[in-house]
Amino acid sequence: MPNIVDMIKAGDKVTTVDRFGKKHTGRAVMRSSAGGWVLNMGGKYGTPGLADGRNIVKIQKGGK
Repeated sequence: MPNIVDMIKAGDKVTTVDRFGKKHTGRAVMRSSAGGWVLNMGGKYGTPGLADGRNIVKIQKGGK
């Protein structure tokens, strides 16, 4: 069975949950050195976020 992190490709929308239970969605940009993904969470300057196997809730495949 493939790992959920391995199913993500650059450009996919990834929803994560923080330690307070709030969900955040961002676009996968590149693999992180820790083995997860770096996300662009949006905002004026492209706020970064991290997704790994512990906090991923949903993956929506990119348009292309």
